[in-house]
Amino acid sequence: MIRRAVVPVLLAAAALTSAAGCAGGGTAVEPGEPIPAADRRSPAAVAGETLDGGRFDLTEHEGKVVVVNFWASWCGPCRAEAPALEATYQENKDAGVEFLGVDISDTRDGAKAFVRKFGSTYPSLFDPEGKITQAFSSVNPSALPTTLILDREGRVAVQFPGLVNKSRLDPALAKIVAEK
Repeated sequence: MIRRAVVPVLLAAAALTSAAGCAGGGTAVEPGEPIPAADRRSPAAVAGETLDGGRFDLTEHEGKVVVVNFWASWCGPCRAEAPALEATYQENKDAGVEFLGVDISDTRDGAKAFVRKFGSTYPSLFDPEGKITQAFSSVNPSALPTTLILDREGRVAVQFPGLVNKSRLDPALAKIVAEK
């Protein structure tokens, strides 16, 4: 009898722990809210081959706000948020905001098919070995999808674990773009 009462309590505690998430520097921040500037962390080197065979190096985008989205073609929430990400990219690219996709768990053909199907025009890195994901280990973007907004200094300023939509992404992006 006691065992039956303990299991739901343990499951509830595990759910709360996993939902709490982490932000840079261990500072608890609500998803989509800016991380305080003093607590923001820069990723390690982020560079690699894009799905279309080009090169992307995050250091070449210093001084710009960059949105980084971790995805996989088989991920339902990734598929659901792809149109919103592309729309936000199109609306902000002329203002100097860059977007980068990071496909972390796919075949190259599966990743390319996803990009074609959803009309994603911003670059995506192919990262089946997890090197790019590891570069962002201070915010643990291994859950799919995860979207990060990097400030002009290349530090993680906002994190969205899970599906993000325009009504959440656009205001958060505007806050970081407004920072000088």
